[in-house]
Amino acid sequence: MGDDGSDDEPGKPVWLYALAGSVAIALVAALLWAFLAGPLASEPEATPSSEPSTTAPAGKPTARKSTVGRLPRFPGEASPVTGALADPDAGISVPRLGGPWRADVRSTMKSTYGYSTRQFAVIGTDSAGKQVFAQVMTGPLPAKLAGSFSSPESLEPVIKAVVVSARKLYFSTPNTAKKTATQTLKVGGLPGQLNAYEVTVDGVRTTVVAAAIVTGADVPAIVYMSVPSEHKELLPDVNSVFKQIKVTAAS
Repeated sequence: MGDDGSDDEPGKPVWLYALAGSVAIALVAALLWAFLAGPLASEPEATPSSEPSTTAPAGKPTARKSTVGRLPRFPGEASPVTGALADPDAGISVPRLGGPWRADVRSTMKSTYGYSTRQFAVIGTDSAGKQVFAQVMTGPLPAKLAGSFSSPESLEPVIKAVVVSARKLYFSTPNTAKKTATQTLKVGGLPGQLNAYEVTVDGVRTTVVAAAIVTGADVPAIVYMSVPSEHKELLPDVNSVFKQIKVTAAS
């Protein structure tokens, strides 16, 4: 009696539900931050642009330093050696070559070529009708080139000066030169250096070899030799000359 048939319990306050929902949202947001941007986030992968490049840019190949070796041993039979040709001015001697080679004994030789001794072999004539020679010359470094010599340890500038001068005096212009060999020398215990070049005029190549030997004089002794490619049978004579340089008493 007095029962109204209702089975509802008293209601919970609305603010309690709102507070619980706010806490849940804040917790989810904190977890998302921790995993995406916070201390739990994974390290970003490096992109290709962050790696240093180890290859040259396309179209720009890496330059290679060119090198040359020692004077080669030229194949074939060398001209006979008939003795030694002394050069008192330079304090050295070189082999006296036989066969097609002759010694230049003209009184005007030194003033014409600037060296003390000269051996030559007539090769023929060039397109202008001028005689072409193979030749071997010796002498002290010419006075006009003396400025190229600074010390016994620096003979490269001396040889370059000798060859540049030879290209102007003994070859038609224009001409080009390519270094083909280099090596140090010991002549009677004295230091020296040898360089070989290929000088080209109108497609015709000439082997040029020049050596500087420090004899104790004010300037080095020079041995210069050239052999045109048309007569490559004379190239073995290059080996004969530069292997048999000897030191003598300078005048």
